[in-house]
Amino acid sequence: MRIACLNIPRFAVEVERQRRNDVATRLILIGDGTVFDCSLGAEASGAKPGMRMSEAIGLCHRAVVLPPDMPHYQRRFEEVLDFLEDYSPAVEASDPSILRLRSGRGLGIAFLSLDGLSLEPEPFADGLIASLHRRFGFMAAVGIAGGKFTARVAAQTTRPGLAKAVPSGGEAAFLAPIDVALLPCSGDTLRRLGLFGLRTIGELASLPLAAVQAQFGPEGRRIWELAQGIDREPLRPLRREESIREHLAFYAPLISRQALVTAGRGLLSRLLGQPAMNGRAARRMALQVLLSDGRCWERAIVFREATADQEQMLCVLRSAVETAPLTAPIEELAIELSGFAQEMGKQEGFFSGNGRQRRQVAESIRQLKARYGRSPVLQIVEVEPWSRIPERRHALIDYDP
Repeated sequence: MRIACLNIPRFAVEVERQRRNDVATRLILIGDGTVFDCSLGAEASGAKPGMRMSEAIGLCHRAVVLPPDMPHYQRRFEEVLDFLEDYSPAVEASDPSILRLRSGRGLGIAFLSLDGLSLEPEPFADGLIASLHRRFGFMAAVGIAGGKFTARVAAQTTRPGLAKAVPSGGEAAFLAPIDVALLPCSGDTLRRLGLFGLRTIGELASLPLAAVQAQFGPEGRRIWELAQGIDREPLRPLRREESIREHLAFYAPLISRQALVTAGRGLLSRLLGQPAMNGRAARRMALQVLLSDGRCWERAIVFREATADQEQMLCVLRSAVETAPLTAPIEELAIELSGFAQEMGKQEGFFSGNGRQRRQVAESIRQLKARYGRSPVLQIVEVEPWSRIPERRHALIDYDP
């Protein structure tokens, strides 16, 4: 199997440069308490992701500090992933939480399967880099190898705009001079590798497996195999969930939350009127609000039960809007529904619209109660209807007419 890894270095910084002309040539630090991403110039001054922001500012005091806008970064990266699906039938987005990278945190890294493609790897990679730059303005590097880890390392150690293909069987030789910091392992393992004097992946690969596994356990076996060029991790293609989306751009930015709720009512009406909602209900609703300062606020909502009731959705939307940290006027609102299920019918009450039947049942229950000393009929009442645990939503009590 051949896998290509596309890496857009400093993805968050590049996104900020595209939407803010005032920082196009400035040193950039992105983060709150710690640095999430930083520009190449800031990194050259000693700043790096994960560092305390106060320390990074001390190293490059001329840098502009920007708060992270994760919803916006993720939305731009999803656009890139959609683009990549035109080049490969199997695309995987890298998980930032498991990568220990020295530049960026995994956002901007994707894997593509090359199996079944008739093109040669190098021309394929060159064309992909050029098309991505024309479409989005991002300059990426591409690494191609027989496994995900080697492909990622090749993409990370190659200059943006270039591609590196590792020949089959040459993975171990390619990885040998690479710093062990690029291994996907815990911080404690990296620290201990340093204490043992292991600086490169080749030095780790030269050790016996038994010795590495004895010191580092299952994680040791994993990184030793990677150092040998053995990578059994499969490609996990994206699983696209069906969804429908409507958005509304305001002619003049809104400052009223009530006006935003009114706009939400109109969008919900349009969504529920789409053919895709015919006879179906949604389990999830996502709200996206674009502010005039360029920042984006998002909220994902999971309904207790799948619903197609506009008023119920609007009630949840109103609650979310009232607590949203809207720090600037609102330019655009978008609502997305997903998690579709067949709409369930709602059962009417047993005595709905039939007073005579109610009286007859009540008289029968009174007679039974007089005979047995207690009501033999139980009634379901709501206790905690908001609870996610079904057993807490209702309770049974004696029915006493």
